[in-house]
Amino acid sequence: MRIGIVGLGLIGGSLGLALRTLHPPIDVVGLTRSADAAAEALRRGAVEAASTEVAILDGCDVVVVATPIDAIAGVLDLIAPLAVSGTVITDVASVKRPVRQWARRLPEPGLFLGGHPVAGKSMSGIGASDPAIFRDEPWIFTPLEAQSLRPFEAWIELVGALGARPAFRSPEEHDRQLAYLSHLAFAVSTAFAETVAEHADASLGGPGYRGMARLAVGDPSMYESIARENREPMLEAIDQFAATLRSIRERLDRGDHVTELFAAGRHLAV
Repeated sequence: MRIGIVGLGLIGGSLGLALRTLHPPIDVVGLTRSADAAAEALRRGAVEAASTEVAILDGCDVVVVATPIDAIAGVLDLIAPLAVSGTVITDVASVKRPVRQWARRLPEPGLFLGGHPVAGKSMSGIGASDPAIFRDEPWIFTPLEAQSLRPFEAWIELVGALGARPAFRSPEEHDRQLAYLSHLAFAVSTAFAETVAEHADASLGGPGYRGMARLAVGDPSMYESIARENREPMLEAIDQFAATLRSIRERLDRGDHVTELFAAGRHLAV
């Protein structure tokens, strides 16, 4: 099987490395924005071949779009002819509703399957790539309405072979769930880091501080894109979090016993 990856940053690079560890290894090629990025992907062993020319994707069975979400619409337009030849296309974006809309412009929309490996690091770029990043993590697929998954059976099987856990949700349900499970987390981490910076000496912080502030050092342009594309579900999640935090404050202000409150958090966390 020949897999093409468009965009060889953290997720794209990690995917290439992971696919090439399988037995037998998968033939992986990459499309990048620059010759330097192509050379770095080759040096790290994420791909067998890389180029800035879309022709590198000719003959691929699967093409994975692993670019920032802002670039996906343009990439789909660029690679649209591949769908005519039978290549199946997927992506890794963490917001799925806009991607669904862009995919409907393809000449064969049924050959596109939205996907999201729920994996990552606070660092970005191929330098942070890790073939184990998908292991034991969900990989959520978001089929179009009444879409047949038969063309994607081999790809879904490969995702499982990487150690990920395939799951299926509608784009709407995916975006609402991830607003709570992921996008709220970087908003809270940013708010926490800003509050500490204004009112405390971060050099005195230990593991608790570092754990809470970890996501605040992520790629701000990526966070901005996610917030823009998933605005309404994020607003809902932030409002619900604020209401819960306000309830905790009110109980503390009244002098209520809060052992039960904090114990509930221990049982809910994973």
